[in-house]
Amino acid sequence: MTIRFRNRVTFIFFIFAVSTLLISSFLILYQYFSVGIDLPEIYNKGLPTNLLLKYNPYIIFCGIAIEMLYVCITTLIIYHSFEKTQAPDILFFLIFLFACLCDTTRFIIPVFHIAGSYSKFLLKIGNIHLFARLLAPLALMGNTVLCIDDFRQNTDRNSLIIIIIALFFSEIIPLNTAVILPNYCVSYGYVTAIRAFSFTVIALSTIALYINNKKNDYKQTMTLGFIMLAIGYTLMFYCYNILLFTGGVLFLGFGTNTYLNEVHKHYLWID
Repeated sequence: MTIRFRNRVTFIFFIFAVSTLLISSFLILYQYFSVGIDLPEIYNKGLPTNLLLKYNPYIIFCGIAIEMLYVCITTLIIYHSFEKTQAPDILFFLIFLFACLCDTTRFIIPVFHIAGSYSKFLLKIGNIHLFARLLAPLALMGNTVLCIDDFRQNTDRNSLIIIIIALFFSEIIPLNTAVILPNYCVSYGYVTAIRAFSFTVIALSTIALYINNKKNDYKQTMTLGFIMLAIGYTLMFYCYNILLFTGGVLFLGFGTNTYLNEVHKHYLWID
């Protein structure tokens, strides 16, 4: 992928993300001030009652709004900071941002009152949520494992492969549309296996990044930023209380800033 084509893709994605933010904000506000938002009945077994840990539906909407803003702002930063830099990592990071944007479709369930409808629309929303949860760690893996010298020449092909993998498993993993999780995500099967998969992929990606930086005598600041970024997006995906929301915003913000700054410095030094 040429730099010019990647910049066009980045700009188009930015426009799409901003449009999604504006349309979503309009739909939420319209529903709230017209007929009100009917919050779905969630699966709340075992949820704590502590102020910082208890379920708060408004926190979910705040988290979704922050995710959308995060995608818009980060995409704009990438467009300006890497406009003239041949950095294959950025393509995978854009895919990660796309996964974050897909996750924000959780707002559709309460706004359109489709919880408990057992409709195909609800099923597809559940597929999108699951797709986001599978794609995000794979995209971050692309930033580390798939950007070493052995894979650098096949960035376009590898990016397409991880999208297809996430799409395939999001379609075959069973969903339970009768159960809505606290973060307004449709309940899905193999929860433990998916969490183990995500943790393993992120752990291997972190190790690969650490080894590569050590081999090239780079600072491990990039590795630290990557770890914070991974923790932050995980907390934002699952946030339904004040503690998860606060931790997600801080880790995602500082982690992304640190990681992208180090990536930018790295490619400036190479160029």
